[in-house]
Amino acid sequence: MNHLIDGRVSIVLPVYNTDERFLSECIESVRMQDYGDIELIVVDDGSTDENTKKCCERYAAGWERLILITTPNSGVSSARKTGLDRASGSRVMFLDSDDRLEPGAVKRLVAVMTGQHSDAVISQSESGKNIPSVQKYCGKEILRALLDNTEAAFGWALWAKLFDTTLMKECYRVYSDIYYGEDLLVNALFFAKAESVVVIDDKLYFYRTDNPDSAMAQARSVKKLSLISMWKEMAEIYGENGMTEVMDRIWANYYDSLLSGYLQCEYYRYDNYKVLMADFRKKLKSSLGRIMKNKYVASKYKYLMAIYFRWVFRLKRFITNRG
Repeated sequence: MNHLIDGRVSIVLPVYNTDERFLSECIESVRMQDYGDIELIVVDDGSTDENTKKCCERYAAGWERLILITTPNSGVSSARKTGLDRASGSRVMFLDSDDRLEPGAVKRLVAVMTGQHSDAVISQSESGKNIPSVQKYCGKEILRALLDNTEAAFGWALWAKLFDTTLMKECYRVYSDIYYGEDLLVNALFFAKAESVVVIDDKLYFYRTDNPDSAMAQARSVKKLSLISMWKEMAEIYGENGMTEVMDRIWANYYDSLLSGYLQCEYYRYDNYKVLMADFRKKLKSSLGRIMKNKYVASKYKYLMAIYFRWVFRLKRFITNRG
């Protein structure tokens, strides 16, 4: 592990075929920060778009604090890990390439983290929830709150947060088969070991929502099905940390992902959708008893599954009797 420089903030920015306008805004938002010791680690994750590559190279040539790393395409989680391994600052942030930091964001985050002696600081995005100005928690309190959608202020994503680099390097894990929800897994691993985390109400991160093509592609992507595996991993993380009281909530999310995955396969008709649907159907059927007993599974989902599996059972019995 490389020696970490106290006071330096490393910002890890994975890039893959990002609109040049958004990427320039993103990098400029870091370049214009008023904090003295920043390094921006841009990881070009095998971009095929020439404008993206040229934009990265142009900034790398003109700004000595920008480190450009080019890798074969391996996904955002792996790209972040590459940047994290290179980070030399005692604190680290993650930034998405079509978003941007608000002016003064880094200085504010460092001031809070230093003043509160915390392992992480969580700020808000433009769409963030209004919360009390400064709240301090132990890591496991945040871990519980991550499962509660009403506590949106804590955020599932890695962005809008400042982390202790040593602890993040210890906790960061790349999941090769999980493409959605990997941020939540990394956050969970980090907060499970964090002694203290501070949440502030400052909106220091601009999360771009005006990219409809990207949103539509994500909605259709077969990779969304990896949420099923993500929730199984979450169950292991929480179980290992003795947080059995929240396991029903995690399994409820797992069952919801199974049902959503089944419907998604039926709607989008992926190449192997019949195989996937059969697998999801088998898992749902074997879990039916636990689903009905789980108070966190919505009543409408219980009703749908009860009706569906009763109908399948009757159809099979009808076919058997006719044979």
